Amino acid sequence: MKRVLLLALIGSFAALAQLPAEIEPLLAKISKYQYGADPSPSIQLDEMVAKLSGSPERRRALEARFLQFVQSDATPAGKESAFRQLALIGSRASVPVLAPMLLQIDSAEMARYALTAISGPEVDDALRQSLAKAPSDRVRIGIVNSIGHRRDAKAVPALSELLSSNNVEVTAAAAAALASIADPASIKALSGARRRADTPVRELLSEASVVGADHLAGRGDKGAAIAIYKEIITPAEVAAVRRRALKGLVAADAKSAIPLLAADLHGSDAERQVAAIRLLNTIQGAEVTKTLAGEFPKVAPVAQVHLLTAIAGRGDAAARQTVLAGVKSSDPAVRAAALGALGQAGDESSVKLLAETAAASEGAEQSAARRSLQTLRGPRVDAALIAALNSSTGKMKSELIAAAGERALTASADALTKAAAEADSDVRREALRALRNVGGAAQTPALLDLLLKSPSAMERRDATQTLATVLRRAQPAPITAVISAWKGSAPKEARLSLLEVMGQTSNADALPVLRAGIKDPDPEIARAAILALTNWDDATPLADLLNVAKTAPAPTGAPPPPRVPGGGGGRGMAPPTNNLQVLALRGVLRLMVLQSDRTPSQSGQLLRDVMSLSTQLPEKRTVLSLLPSFPSKESLQVAETAVGDSTVSDEAKVAVAQVREALKLK
Repeated sequence: MKRVLLLALIGSFAALAQLPAEIEPLLAKISKYQYGADPSPSIQLDEMVAKLSGSPERRRALEARFLQFVQSDATPAGKESAFRQLALIGSRASVPVLAPMLLQIDSAEMARYALTAISGPEVDDALRQSLAKAPSDRVRIGIVNSIGHRRDAKAVPALSELLSSNNVEVTAAAAAALASIADPASIKALSGARRRADTPVRELLSEASVVGADHLAGRGDKGAAIAIYKEIITPAEVAAVRRRALKGLVAADAKSAIPLLAADLHGSDAERQVAAIRLLNTIQGAEVTKTLAGEFPKVAPVAQVHLLTAIAGRGDAAARQTVLAGVKSSDPAVRAAALGALGQAGDESSVKLLAETAAASEGAEQSAARRSLQTLRGPRVDAALIAALNSSTGKMKSELIAAAGERALTASADALTKAAAEADSDVRREALRALRNVGGAAQTPALLDLLLKSPSAMERRDATQTLATVLRRAQPAPITAVISAWKGSAPKEARLSLLEVMGQTSNADALPVLRAGIKDPDPEIARAAILALTNWDDATPLADLLNVAKTAPAPTGAPPPPRVPGGGGGRGMAPPTNNLQVLALRGVLRLMVLQSDRTPSQSGQLLRDVMSLSTQLPEKRTVLSLLPSFPSKESLQVAETAVGDSTVSDEAKVAVAQVREALKLK
């Protein structure tokens, strides 16, 4: 065999002539490479090998050249590049060169790395032979790891001896390798050593045994795996290892795991109870549900909380009855868990209980009841909720209304509309808010009537928001009724709200009303109409707002404060105002950023007009911040002119630079 490998290697050396000439200068650079230096030569080598290694002849030639390189006087960092390549293209021909390097401290790690990736029994032989001769425990551990990775069954005797090493790291590596091999001999070795060992070595041997059992189960030998799991599952075993063994047993033979897990529930160890509950819940079937339900009254409250969470999704009568029992617990955490579990385990009969609890409790219990009321599922749940809503009063009714809204229960729209007209102000407010999620065109007349008759500004505000939301969702929006109400004899406060509704719907039929409104002699009506047009969802009213800005009186009062050096700029938040010109300018600026067919030049002209009308800092700063979005000579002129305005000179200089840059890109 050695002669065959030698001949193969000689043949590879003869093939060196097939390699491109540029590989040698590259290797010359790599031979001097130090860690932390420029890795470009190594990267170039990777690319070259990837291109050449498709040819068997060149692959052999590359292997021969890299074997020469790793035996040269190149730096360790440089040799590392060659070892990496040998891991990719190496063959049996590399074994005679790499095997002796396993015993050299400076090359052992990389030689092992390359050898481990090469297939063939020659590598296994080399690793086994090197194991006893390893110059240090560190090298020995590396060899053991490679043997385990390759699952070399012939190495089991040698690995078994290492289980009694004085170095616990060597023992751990040997145990892991035996677990990876996972044949009868390796499992027997682990079991024997585990019985003889003391803590903490026993713990790592137990863990290795479980890993070995996992491998056996994965290969189809479930009988052997189950035997190991059961051997590990003893009260004296470390909790983490025992849990892992139980998990493996559940996966391999769930039925045999049930009694063991049930026994854990009987004890007083809450942590063990919780672990058992989680594992039991992974097993399907009524038997497990019955077991969990039967143990519920016996376990500690902390375990009851986990049990309720686990049992909630099992979907049978036993689970529901257990959850209902939890609702009556004296422990608040258990009650909260049970109320939360009803969201999955409950049915239509749970609606009233959840609503009553949400109305009467607070904190975690109230939150859990509300959440379950919102998520409760079943073919008759919605009908039960609506029936309860119609028959209840006070806080309970408010909770049911909120749940209907969160569930987007459109079938409840009529009941909610009726509730919005009740005498209880809390119920009215909750109903109006819920209708934003469920109301439709059919509810528009009633909502409009509620808005017109609202007894307070707060309720009128809620009614306005709800009506606008419903109209936006209804297509086509029945805006005619709103317009008719505006033209009627409604109180002024209601008419202002109607203008807001028109603006939020952005319905073209409302534009004539709003255009007339901005010219109304009553400043409150004009202000509301301007704000409504400002909220439009496209730029259609922009010209109307700009015309208001040009004709309305500018704000009067003290001039803007002087510029504070280093005081910063930016758009910030504009202060509230009732000045119609300022409101109109802000509306123009808001609509300008919406999609339109204007050219950048036309937008620049508009911003020039706005800037010429602006007397306050917020509007000026907003104009300057928008200029780069519309790169044109007009925008640049606006920015350059503003440099002379001491109140915004810094922002203007930034805008000039940004517009110029945008024009270059354009």
